[in-house]
Amino acid sequence: MFNYSELTQQLKNLKLSGAAETLEIRIMEAEQNQLSYSEMLSMLLTDELQLRRNRTLQRLITKARIESSKTLESFDLTFNSSINAAQIRELSLCRFIGKAEYIFYRTHRNR
Repeated sequence: MFNYSELTQQLKNLKLSGAAETLEIRIMEAEQNQLSYSEMLSMLLTDELQLRRNRTLQRLITKARIESSKTLESFDLTFNSSINAAQIRELSLCRFIGKAEYIFYRTHRNR
C-alpha cells in the first residue's frame, strides 16, 4: 500500500505545500483516468504554482492595505469637483475595449 503521509512530508520538507495538499486527490484522479506520470506530475506542479500565486497576491493585497469592501459604488466621487462621476461610471463598464476606443485624452497642450 502506498504511504501518502511519507510522500506528503517529503513534499512539505521541499516546501511544496500546494502539491502536498492535493497529492492524494491527484493520485486518485491519475488512477481513475489512467493518466501518465508526467500528466499527474504536471497537475501537482500546477497546484503548487497556483497556491504560490494566491499567496503572493494575498500578501500584496495585505501590504497595499486594500480593503475588500472598497468598490467603485462606495467610492466618494464628490470629494473632488473636477472628477466627472458619470464618465468614471461609464469607463467602469469597459465598453471602450470592445469598441477599441482610445480613452486617454490630452487636457493640456505641449509647451
